[in-house]
Amino acid sequence: MKKLTIFCGFLLCLILGLQKAHAQDSLKSDARVKQRMLLNQFETDYVLTASERVALRQSRLAHQYRMKEILDSIDISDARRRRLIQELKKNPFSERVQSVIANHTDSEDKMEQ
Repeated sequence: MKKLTIFCGFLLCLILGLQKAHAQDSLKSDARVKQRMLLNQFETDYVLTASERVALRQSRLAHQYRMKEILDSIDISDARRRRLIQELKKNPFSERVQSVIANHTDSEDKMEQ
């Protein structure tokens, strides 16, 4: 009975772990936008089309992904990296994140020369 319980627990952990690992590896783009906006009823010149908004959202997500990869490659403390990634999630074009990246990439370029 004890072996069966341990085996079932191990199997449950394995299934949950595989499900979480699969969710992390999937590269699906969740770029859904509203098809119609309230402003579209009154001022159609100011509103972008749905396909333009999807393209803008996908480019912003790609920018965030690139910035996260750069932050992961920079030699800074883990706590600072986590704070910068949280800042990046809140504001993809954050000045703080840009300045940290600029400071560290300049110093790496100087060391290579």
